[in-house]
Amino acid sequence: MARSVSQWNWSDFSQEWSQTAAINELNDDIGAERRSRRRELETVKSELGSGLERVDTRLDSVADQVALLLTWTDLRFQLLELDEYQARREIRSAFRALAEGRPARLPDLPDLPGYWLPPAAAAILPLVFRGRPGADARKSGGLTTGLDAARGRDAVRAELFNLAVGRCFGQAVLVDAAFLRLIHDPADLGECDKGLIANGWRALWEHAALGAFGPAAVVQLTGRLRELFDPNEADEAELAAWDSAITGFGAAEGETPPLADACNALRVHLGAEPATADLAELERSDGRWRRYLEELIEEPSPAEHPIVGEMESLGLDDGPDRSRPSWAEPAGTPAALVRRDLFDPEAPVALRRLALDLAAPLLRARLAHLEATTTAPEPTVTAVRRRGESIDVTAAGHDADALTAAEERIGRGFDTDGPSKLLHTGFAVVLGAAALGLAAFGLWVLAALAALAVLLPVVVYRRDAAKAREQAERRDERLAELRGALFAARADASEADKAAAAAHRADRTALERLVKTLPETASE
Repeated sequence: MARSVSQWNWSDFSQEWSQTAAINELNDDIGAERRSRRRELETVKSELGSGLERVDTRLDSVADQVALLLTWTDLRFQLLELDEYQARREIRSAFRALAEGRPARLPDLPDLPGYWLPPAAAAILPLVFRGRPGADARKSGGLTTGLDAARGRDAVRAELFNLAVGRCFGQAVLVDAAFLRLIHDPADLGECDKGLIANGWRALWEHAALGAFGPAAVVQLTGRLRELFDPNEADEAELAAWDSAITGFGAAEGETPPLADACNALRVHLGAEPATADLAELERSDGRWRRYLEELIEEPSPAEHPIVGEMESLGLDDGPDRSRPSWAEPAGTPAALVRRDLFDPEAPVALRRLALDLAAPLLRARLAHLEATTTAPEPTVTAVRRRGESIDVTAAGHDADALTAAEERIGRGFDTDGPSKLLHTGFAVVLGAAALGLAAFGLWVLAALAALAVLLPVVVYRRDAAKAREQAERRDERLAELRGALFAARADASEADKAAAAAHRADRTALERLVKTLPETASE
């Protein structure tokens, strides 16, 4: 607030000046108040404008979301109207009821051009329904006709469907027929990349090796794998991976055990007896066939793909998944899978035996390579350093010239020459003669001083001689320490050579024993 006008001024001029100052101060306060109100008004307008902008933006976003949802809903209704979608829903309901043990009925499945699933399901479901409690199996179609139609539209999916249904519902006739067809065409199993084994065929591989499809299936699988895995065609990277698997077997990650330990552990690993519970354990813990069956049923048909693609492009993460199914994902190259089965401690023994049968020539060649590169160890060399000199010591000894050079360098660090006895004796004789001469002339005081000075060369000589002896002792200590270090280094080198020789013998013995456990040739 403006200050009040003082009434205690002594003159009119002072009174007028006081009033003018009060008026000016009041005007300043009013101006400041106006500016403050103006700033507050501008702030309110700004906040109101920002709020309106945010509201507009939010309204636009909501409008976009509503439009997106309407588009997705329209596509969803289009999808629901397709006969392919209805067929998949009917098939899914029938299989789900069968899996849960509920009463089920055979669905009416029209033949939809280009879609493999309806004829495959129409052919297989009556077979699965047969003998099920509460199942309506009055409707049935031709098994052979339906399967032939499905194979003509998508042979891989049709056969994988047969195999998955057979494994999940105990239909051996479906399993046998599907296995015979799939075992000869793994490279085209689904969308797997060239040179890679798909997960679905890998599951077939594992179950066949464990006897799920009978002894004949193991023979067929082995023959097919020999076509896919040629030990002589492994590249440098693959050979390095095999070498690493051999030399690092049984060690924790990042550690490299002694070669003998790795070979001995591998020999025990490869000699393990098959367990009768391998197949039962795998089937109890492995839900791949059920998952593959679900994926085959849920995968959109060719007619649904365009609509599903548009729905996925909207980014709402809903609707059928059109991404590559897990059964078509690559599990690895044949060589990598064989190597995994051979060296994995957790792999079933039967699968390991099959891998050994396939990889025996390659494993034998890599062991021969390791044996050739495992040469006798070089003599251990220990460096003994003293005063800038380095002497290499082995179990056989050391370099005499290097020792001489080191000793000379040590000797130069000490003054061991000592004082000259002749020189100090000469000084004493001269001083004694001077004392006698001074006494002859009666200069007794000077003669006495000269006689006392005779002791000075003697004291200096004894002091310097003591220092020289001390230097010599220290030098001898250093030389003795050097010779002791050389002796200890020679003993250490000898022990190291013995240990290296023993390890070398152990490595070669372990390699030889491991090689003897390998099959001479791959079984035909």
